[in-house]
Amino acid sequence: MSSLLASCWAPVLGATRTSPQPRTVAVLQPIRPCSSATCFRQAALRPARPTAARQGAVVVCADGGGGSGQPKRNTEFGYSRKDVIIIGAGLTAAGCALYYGLQAGGMDAAMAGNWAQLIIFVGLCFGWVGSYLFRVATKQMTYVKQLEDYEEAVMQKRLEEMPEAEMERMLDEVESEKAARRARRAGGAPPS
Repeated sequence: MSSLLASCWAPVLGATRTSPQPRTVAVLQPIRPCSSATCFRQAALRPARPTAARQGAVVVCADGGGGSGQPKRNTEFGYSRKDVIIIGAGLTAAGCALYYGLQAGGMDAAMAGNWAQLIIFVGLCFGWVGSYLFRVATKQMTYVKQLEDYEEAVMQKRLEEMPEAEMERMLDEVESEKAARRARRAGGAPPS
């Protein structure tokens, strides 16, 4: 059974059963430089090779409104190796400080260790769930952001494909609506 699986997956993974070279790991990578519209749809399995994501920060596949089609780096805190090491060291330091602080307060070493572990674990759980609830409340979830990016890309594509005459007609309509609103506000009528 394993030889059947190996022979089926060998072409995808870039190695054959009889090859003396070790197999490479397959990763999902874009076929060509991605843009907002094609980023999530066009991907293929390719052999792994060093990428910018492995050299530091996570690479976000979006053109960020610049239209360049080039990937941009996510520079938020927590998305690079350095940030993860800092977070881990901070949590370890907090646990040690809590452990020795409880011992200095007169608690037995075994009980201080148990309480320090419990407090750090419960704090992490509440912090994690709290951050999730905050992102849900403020609509900062990954799905919502992807949906907004997709809708923006679709509208941009429609705007690019729109004939000049229709675009001018639409701009004239918008200007006339703005003028009508200004006139209603100046006349004392409540805005609609």
